[in-house]
Amino acid sequence: MKKRIALICLLLVGMIMNGAYAQSRTDSFFKTGDKISFIGNSITHSGDFHHYILVYYATRFPELNISVYNLGIKGDNANSFLRRMDADIIPKKANWSIIMAGMNDVNRSLYAAERQGDTDIQSRKERALSDYRNYYETVIQRLLKTKTKIILQKPSIYDQTGDLPVPNLMGVNDALKKCTGIIDELAKKYKLQVIDYWTIMAQLNKQLQQKDPKATIVGNDRVHPGPVGNFVMAHQFLKSTSAPTSVSAIEIENGAVKNSSYVVVKDLSVKDGTITFKAKEESLPFPMPQEAEPALALVPFAEELSKQSLKIGGLTEGSYTLTIDGTFIGNFTAQNLENGINLSNFKNTPQYKQAVKVLQQAILYRNTQRKVRDLKFVEFSYLPENLWNGDFNGIKAFMDNYLSFMQTSNDARYPNFKKVFDDYLKDKPSQRMFEKQIDSLAGVIYTTNRPKEHTFQISKSDLNMPDRSKAPFGVNLAGAEFAHNKIPGIYAKDYIYPTIDELDYFKSKGMTLIRIPFLWERLQHELGGELDQLELQRLMTIVDAARERKLWVILDMHNYGRRYVNGTREIIDSENLPIAHVADAWRKIATEFKGKDNIWGYGLMNEPHDMLKPNSWFNIAQVCINKIREVDQKTPIMVGGDSWSSAERWMEFSANLKNLVDPSKDLIFEVHIYFDEDASGTYKRSYDEEKADPNIGIKRATPFVKWLKENNFRGFVGEYGVPDDDPRWLVALDNFLTYLTKNNLNGTYWAAGPWWNKYRLAIEPKNDTDRPQMVILEKYNYTEQHRK
Repeated sequence: MKKRIALICLLLVGMIMNGAYAQSRTDSFFKTGDKISFIGNSITHSGDFHHYILVYYATRFPELNISVYNLGIKGDNANSFLRRMDADIIPKKANWSIIMAGMNDVNRSLYAAERQGDTDIQSRKERALSDYRNYYETVIQRLLKTKTKIILQKPSIYDQTGDLPVPNLMGVNDALKKCTGIIDELAKKYKLQVIDYWTIMAQLNKQLQQKDPKATIVGNDRVHPGPVGNFVMAHQFLKSTSAPTSVSAIEIENGAVKNSSYVVVKDLSVKDGTITFKAKEESLPFPMPQEAEPALALVPFAEELSKQSLKIGGLTEGSYTLTIDGTFIGNFTAQNLENGINLSNFKNTPQYKQAVKVLQQAILYRNTQRKVRDLKFVEFSYLPENLWNGDFNGIKAFMDNYLSFMQTSNDARYPNFKKVFDDYLKDKPSQRMFEKQIDSLAGVIYTTNRPKEHTFQISKSDLNMPDRSKAPFGVNLAGAEFAHNKIPGIYAKDYIYPTIDELDYFKSKGMTLIRIPFLWERLQHELGGELDQLELQRLMTIVDAARERKLWVILDMHNYGRRYVNGTREIIDSENLPIAHVADAWRKIATEFKGKDNIWGYGLMNEPHDMLKPNSWFNIAQVCINKIREVDQKTPIMVGGDSWSSAERWMEFSANLKNLVDPSKDLIFEVHIYFDEDASGTYKRSYDEEKADPNIGIKRATPFVKWLKENNFRGFVGEYGVPDDDPRWLVALDNFLTYLTKNNLNGTYWAAGPWWNKYRLAIEPKNDTDRPQMVILEKYNYTEQHRK
């Protein structure tokens, strides 16, 4: 017996030493198969904060298979919960009922400025709070009879402090604070847990408005949180329910597994200074939705709830490259690895990419539940109880009569009611299908989320950028310049920066030059002002990510010789937009980026055109060159041509650029070349209708190439592209790129980027499938760079 025990101990020690032991997850607040109902008003109805909670659980606990029910109805209050209790809430037979009310219970209309003189206004406010307490307590009592576990949620805030565009109902948020006190009393009486959204959101809102009075953690309507506010709520819920911090933890010291938590590590080997091992984690990292990313500046989500730790000790000094399944993740110093890195922060890991697929399914789940809640909203808000489960024809007859009465009585609400009822009648026949989709999607989520084994490799890094004598071909990664008329715009809604996945994809295709369009107004909000630090950080982040992959970057001010000033789009060199301002912007940009050794060039201006004076563009370019050279004498400066940077019209509009003076003698001249008849790149008609031919690109490039050779200049084609729907365009593209290569010109294809979808020129892959143009583009990686 003693020998057997000793053998078991030896085996356990061996398993631990070789990493083939994982600490099993037992740290979930919810348990396997739990059904969780979120009961509330419009904030619950929208589905966002509990959507983020579901995503957390689906990635952190892939085996739990919990169900999350959206039982929100916009406009509801605690009394409304009672009204639909038997028809909507109790039938779910939830293990957990999580309740939020207050925003509608306080009766916000009582706080309108014009009503504050009413003689009974104060008593009505007090009565609303009294009713809230009574109805809320009755809700709790009804639910307790069903044996469900209950969590009370304090309401989110009403923003009565922000400088927002809608009327301010002063006092509503103070009333909501009183609601939080009532919740505390009820929680104590019935021994229930409380989630406090009101306090954290009030604190964060105050912080935001100390910097910007127009900022808000909710929406401009003062009531409904957007993605950031909803994410803060989800973070608060998870923290309050002791959600675990760790995704997984791997620690290797001197070539041996020192610790492994929530992961099985095996096949560890050290050979020629390279460490390789396999790991299968029990969880996936949390996939941060783009629209909610600004919340990370408000709450420490990664540190508190999303640590996927990798520590490697005992390495000699230097830089090391981490790959997972052959995918480049990043370069790290030996000290970085010894201190530990949080892999959850890297969106290019195979684990993170798998988690994104879980997120995508969860979004479909949320959206489909929302469709059902929209139907329930109409039923509980407008239909009599006898029609809640009535036949379709009966419901339609009721609605027709209701609308007829409203129309006859000239009710101003008629158009809105008609739209609501029409939408209901359109979607109601599909309700059963929606409900089946919800069940199906829940199953897909808990299939997609099962972790897989991955191969990790840590090896010495080669950090040197390629020799500039080889001029790379590449791609425009568009997105940051989108919605140019929305200034500064909302990140991840109006515009977007490239992703790490795109850098890796295009590098794998041999495209190692990335042209990044950006808007001057977004990077510098005020003329002559400092650069916006958040926008600068976004741009810097993609430049740094490209550097880690040894990719070159062009910073392209994508403004067409214009910018918005006080809401009006002004042309540079006009009275309201003197040249000095764009030069100031470039001096500040160069100051920030001059230390980055992967900047292929500063692109002064995308496609200037129709400038105010014959020499405006020449003068603008010269002043910008002078200002840049005050702070950066090493980075090449790229000067596009006038008249939309046309190669074909170069001699007419841009030949004078040969007289530009650069103290560093490091200018690159840029043209754009498209193959449709008007060279606009819109390709509105077919190949034949555009009068194209196999050599159309060569013909258009020739005047520019001749000018370069005559003046011994370097050139670059910043944009070219063809549609994906006729193979003859690909022949023209192939011939064109052969011509560029022979004449020592490189270029960047237009375009790719996270938001390209049906754009015919795009080479953004669709469903992990290459676009047709890629067959040609992969053939051209470099040309020899002509030097003066």
